[in-house]
Amino acid sequence: MKVTDQCNNHSINSLSPTLKEFAKKIQRKNRLGHDVCVRDFPELKAGTFRQRIGRLKEKGLIINTSKGTFCYYKIRGEYTGKTKRSVTKEGMVVGTNMQEIINEASKQIPTIHDIKIKFPSKQLYKNLLEKGMHPNPSNKGIFLEKQTLVKDIYAKIAVYPEIVAIDLSCTWNPIIYDIRGAQEFLGHMEILRAFLFHNYKTYDMPNSLDWIVTYYHLNQDGQTEFSGESFHRTISDMVGGFIRIYAKKFPDGTTRMRLERIITPECSVKTQVNDMQNVGKYLESDKRDISNIMSSEILSFNQFAKTVERLSLMYNPSQGGFFSL
Repeated sequence: MKVTDQCNNHSINSLSPTLKEFAKKIQRKNRLGHDVCVRDFPELKAGTFRQRIGRLKEKGLIINTSKGTFCYYKIRGEYTGKTKRSVTKEGMVVGTNMQEIINEASKQIPTIHDIKIKFPSKQLYKNLLEKGMHPNPSNKGIFLEKQTLVKDIYAKIAVYPEIVAIDLSCTWNPIIYDIRGAQEFLGHMEILRAFLFHNYKTYDMPNSLDWIVTYYHLNQDGQTEFSGESFHRTISDMVGGFIRIYAKKFPDGTTRMRLERIITPECSVKTQVNDMQNVGKYLESDKRDISNIMSSEILSFNQFAKTVERLSLMYNPSQGGFFSL
């Protein structure tokens, strides 16, 4: 945990019960990606809201993120996506700041990208052959044109004699692993199902909730920009999988850390969506152990965070700024 987080938690917990509850609600909203304004507290009069904000400002716990008809706020140190948090430090390199960068990244809300889905269908392949499409002679696959769903999210569809495989690519715009992301993910699946049904009359295609999620990358992207050497390391985690830590250049030109773990759930879209919704509920609560609410148990964010936090201790300056494993 970062020093900032430790100080914030200590300061919030030392507040009066009423102000503590007020601050924690703001913090929960921030961790869901929202700045807050008076409209987020309909139970309070406008004057009471301003008074409590003023008391938090006096303690250095809150900052104003935007002004206008409604002023918006967030707890200092929380990242909501509304304000730029990236900071370039002259001469900053991976090694000397590794612990700070890893801890900062491990606090971000997880997202997923490079998602692979499959479902059974024999009719789609036959219909494509009737339309004059030619399969690949080596694997018999028929590959449809890439389908753009929204900016930086597109789907590649491969049709085989009995299986349809979909690759949902969104590395520049990963899907947040919470209630909002669950709705977005399901929406993409429904768009693809409608596209296949209306264009190719795929009557034997199952409901999108019954499609199978076979693979994706779970990632947490840091917000601290750094300069220095590039790096890419893969290590075994505590449950026999692998975690990658690497420098990634983003479309805005910044280079930031990405923590990434490969997940192979082999679960239905319905189960995946339920898990994402459960994590959303967790992020809104004060709980820190989600093992009891993850119905499919395909993720363990607490364990993931502990693993990446340990990595900062593995840096060995004598080996050029890389991990010594």
